[in-house]
Amino acid sequence: MAELVSIFDKELTLAECVAYQKFENYGWQTLYKSYMSNVIKALDIHSDISRLYLLIKLDITMNNLDETLLKIQHEDKLIISPDSVQLTKNLKDIIPDADPIYLDIVGEFYANNDNKLYEFIDQITTNKKHYPKLKEYNEHINHLAVVKNLRNNFTIEEFLKMCPDPVNYFKNIKLNSMSTHYNESLSYLSERYNLLSMAKLRTELLKHKFNLTNTVEHLLADPTPVYLKNKRKSFSSRLPVNYKTTENIEFLKEIAYLDHKDEILNHIESVKAVHRIQVEQAKSIGELNTCGCCFDNELLTSEVFSCPAGHIFCSACIKKGTEVAVGGSKVDIKCFGDCNEEFNLTMIKSIVDDKLYQRIMRLKQAQEIKAADIEGLETCAFCDYSVILSPDLKIINCLNPECKKETCRQCREESHFPYRCDQIEKAPEVEVRTMIENKMTEVLIRICYHCKRKFVKEDGCNKMTCSCGKQMCYICRQPVDSNYSHFYHQQVMENKWVLLTVNNLFIIL
Repeated sequence: MAELVSIFDKELTLAECVAYQKFENYGWQTLYKSYMSNVIKALDIHSDISRLYLLIKLDITMNNLDETLLKIQHEDKLIISPDSVQLTKNLKDIIPDADPIYLDIVGEFYANNDNKLYEFIDQITTNKKHYPKLKEYNEHINHLAVVKNLRNNFTIEEFLKMCPDPVNYFKNIKLNSMSTHYNESLSYLSERYNLLSMAKLRTELLKHKFNLTNTVEHLLADPTPVYLKNKRKSFSSRLPVNYKTTENIEFLKEIAYLDHKDEILNHIESVKAVHRIQVEQAKSIGELNTCGCCFDNELLTSEVFSCPAGHIFCSACIKKGTEVAVGGSKVDIKCFGDCNEEFNLTMIKSIVDDKLYQRIMRLKQAQEIKAADIEGLETCAFCDYSVILSPDLKIINCLNPECKKETCRQCREESHFPYRCDQIEKAPEVEVRTMIENKMTEVLIRICYHCKRKFVKEDGCNKMTCSCGKQMCYICRQPVDSNYSHFYHQQVMENKWVLLTVNNLFIIL
């Protein structure tokens, strides 16, 4: 322990950081994975700090962010060096789909060790070593942004977008099981009701099957509470995971609801009251509309949309229909009525969220590019990104920010440059695992005979349509015509395959 204290109290050089005992044998990667959330939070405050230095400080404080930041404020922190920055920049060109903070750490660790650097790059490019991906990093950044908004930047409008019906949601859903949210719930109750005994709080939480919202409502309604003589000391600080430190978004949504319940309910009632007045006014002058899908007949003009032929639908039905269509890789959102018109993309954009609309645009662009039948067109094996390549290029560099993978043009696997497809060596345990995984999934996975894209049937019939437009039989994997002559429905027919299967399983008769 004395050694750790001395390291914590001294100003470290980069060489001393690299020599930190727990960094041996890629230990820095393990520590980064464990401390990722606090690393991101600390870099939001100290963006120029050495990543290795930060990992050491977090490790010595047992990942206590507050203690680490306090210590950093009172010392001359180690800044990431220009050599490390340049190396990281070069690494991002080589490994574009890697977590950027991970590459910062690699840049520091190998800035002065060329041999180890070349060994590391060889292991990465030959898939002998895995690394944190850019997609995972972006997901973590987005996750922390939601956590921050729920905890510190709460607004009723944003909250209701995440949870449109909070009253029924939190009263009925089982969010707080004993195994997942018990400590968080108990710590919240302890701080909110610091004049009630812990025994009382535990009993009430158990009585309400660990539903925090119902527990709080019952405690508020208790006509004869038995109070302690003095306020209890903080219980949260004694728990490794409590409501102040948790990053579980579902639980934080419930805490936000409980802490802002009156504001939320008043806002909901205010919106409902205004809506009722608007509906009555529209009804009096005959301007209410009916959805042609769900048949709700009390819709305001602002709540409905129409196809070019004039068929009217509510926004909820159009949103659901769009989600279903995009889930099947369809980009032409057809009218739900008896016509062949398509919904306008501008209208769709005003109804669906940004993520779904971006997915629609990517699918549409991919469809248009493929329809052009351009020579040299290649598509990323992991997403819809397409690019025109000259015959001498062997690698597909995906520029989709959510993917960023490099794909071998020949074998359609992740890039293994500079080695040929048949030169890639795999560790025995990887080969065994891969063999098992392949055997387990080959019964489900299909590969389009035209564009070679992999897909799995989730539901529907066995005539599958790839996003490239080609159709094939899910059972025998052969190309089929646009009609259903390849299949039988109820009565078994020779040389034909069953059209519908149950639970994605099929029996070969």
